Amino acid sequence: MANPGPEAILQEHASQFFSLSLDLFCIAGYDGYFKHINPRWIETLGYSRDELLSKPYLSFVHPEDREATAAEVEGLLREGVTRPFVTRYLSKDGSYKWLLWNGVALEHEQLIYAVVRDITAQRRKERRLAAQYAVTQVLSESLSFKDTTPRLLKAIGETVDWQFGVFWNVDQEANLLRCVSIWSTPSVDVSGFERVTGVMTFPPTIGLPGRVWSTGWPAWIPDILKDKNFPRMPFAASTGLRAAFGFPIVWSGKITGVIEFFSSEIQMLDDDLLDMMAAFGLQIGQFVERKCVEEQREQLIQELQEALASVKTLRGLLPICSSCKKIRDDKGYWNRLEDYILAHSDANITHGICTECARKLHPDWDETP
Repeated sequence: MANPGPEAILQEHASQFFSLSLDLFCIAGYDGYFKHINPRWIETLGYSRDELLSKPYLSFVHPEDREATAAEVEGLLREGVTRPFVTRYLSKDGSYKWLLWNGVALEHEQLIYAVVRDITAQRRKERRLAAQYAVTQVLSESLSFKDTTPRLLKAIGETVDWQFGVFWNVDQEANLLRCVSIWSTPSVDVSGFERVTGVMTFPPTIGLPGRVWSTGWPAWIPDILKDKNFPRMPFAASTGLRAAFGFPIVWSGKITGVIEFFSSEIQMLDDDLLDMMAAFGLQIGQFVERKCVEEQREQLIQELQEALASVKTLRGLLPICSSCKKIRDDKGYWNRLEDYILAHSDANITHGICTECARKLHPDWDETP
């Protein structure tokens, strides 16, 4: 048997390198199909080799990214090389991965060679940092709890890229959770689900909010269509919502509310995101506690100011007749001293007689036993 030539050896070594790489290598044809992929694709996306090779590669791209990705491919075929670009790629479990692409096209071979890197973890980290900053900014700028809830939902939802958020408040007397605020991104139509959510209440253990309330821990649902404890499932399904998570608002050791978010995509459990949301729950609870103390103090100050304002105080010069001792009011009328005091203060008057006047009226005053 003849020894393999240099070219065959080089191809064998290249194939081994191709297989061992931590990046995703692929060769795609101008016809839109993968021709060769390394094992990293299977490990990252969960599909078999045949599944990835049997469908156009654009069919795996997120619908919102498909047009931009097709434009990048056209530019690559036209210019021979592409700028790095990012797109979301569908995984076997229904979730999406963020992939960074670099490619080169060889026209004479009608092939595209690409190196792809999974940057999902990096994108999540960036979004978590953005969410932390956004929440801190909202809490530092908010004047009241009522003003804060819609802004919090918007800040968190937009930075972590979830499309629908709800703030539930605990009604201690009724032992129910009641909706106090709802946010949704304009990119999704969730009006039906929003109407139902706005009027529903949840007791402990029922639904995602009740589950979080009863356990005191964050909860994650990768696909609400498969969750057995989700009463709003039919309404969520009709609006395209799939994944959900919720976390408690903790104030002075008690759960006073629950925040939940929904995504239009299946989302696998993200422990780091849940840990961050649990921290947000404590941070928001501290804010609520501080605002309650401030509002109570402001109310007390207002009550004291109103009480002081209602106290009548005599000020300025009082014209008094030197003979009859009547007092002239601001309209020029002379009033008895008793009448003036009663009209301009909260004092009550009782009549008595001083010793000096008593002696004048009763010369024998001192002789009286």
